[in-house]
Parts: sequence; structure tokens; C-alpha cells
Amino acid sequence: MASPRRNGDQAAAGGRRKESRRLGTLLLVLRVAALCFSLAAAVFAATDGAVLRLAPFRFLLAANAILAVYSVFEVAAAAWEVAKGATLLPEALQLWFDFGHDQGFGYMALAAAAAAAREAALCGGGQERNISSTACLQSDIAVGLGFAAFAFLALAALATGFRLVRFLATGSRLPAGASSPY
Repeated sequence: MASPRRNGDQAAAGGRRKESRRLGTLLLVLRVAALCFSLAAAVFAATDGAVLRLAPFRFLLAANAILAVYSVFEVAAAAWEVAKGATLLPEALQLWFDFGHDQGFGYMALAAAAAAAREAALCGGGQERNISSTACLQSDIAVGLGFAAFAFLALAALATGFRLVRFLATGSRLPAGASSPY
């Protein structure tokens, strides 16, 4: 005969597992969105050579290409964690890696989008630029996609920061009392 629940111990553990799985799935979705937007921003920034003559758009292209490569790794790591219930790297290293790189690449993406936004605002404004209206539109789209990639990466950084703080407070990325996320 099964022992009765004491103060909802078994029910609470099940809720903690669901919370951990939700956070892992949320991270996966945010990372896929950051990958899609950064890749699209890099493609739009690279499609017109006239715009690439300007340094801020080369920076936007490089930053979003780097962010896309990083996001591919992070999508794989997040999918591994959701599927297997364990981090790809040792837990402490994975949490610090995710949070630190999310911060660094997030600021890089924001700086690139902000620099390109200033140039995009001046796009087609004479001054020996000779940039077509189509190229200006593409640059505006690339800047918008770059800001969207930053937004999703910033949200992922909040989630990884939460996981890191939980790890520092409890010694595990999992909610207190949960031995396994599944």
C-alpha cells in the first residue's frame, strides 16, 4: 500500500518538474527565434553591395552572422537538455557559458543594430551615397530584424540569468526538490 502524501510532497515534485521543463522549452523557443531573426538580418544586410560599402552595415552583417552561429549551438544545447534532461556541458559550466555569452552577444547585436539604424535613417540622403530606395528598404528591414534578434536573445539572457541565480542559490538549475526535470 502506498504511503499517503505528506504535505503534498509528491504533487509538489511533479509541479517542479513541469516548471523545469517549461523553462527549458521556453529557452529553446527563444533561441530558435533569435537564430531565425539573426540569420534573416544577416541575409538582408548581405543582399545589396551598395549598403555593404558602409561600415555600420558590415558590422550588422558580421554581428548577426556571429549571433546566428552561436544560436545554432545554443539551439542544439537547449534541444539536448529538453530531450535528455541533462546539460550538454557540466551543469555549472553550461549555465555560466549560456549567461555570459548571451550577455556578450546580446550587447554586440544591440550595438550593431543601433549603429546601422543611424545609417539607415540617413539612407538615400544624397552625399555621394547613390543608394537605391530598394537598398534603403532592405537596410531598414535588416536593422529591424537585428533589433528583433537582440530582443529574443535578451529574453533568453533573462531566463539563463534566472537559472544561474537558482543554481547559485540551491546548487542546481532545477527547482528545489526536483531530482530530475522529467
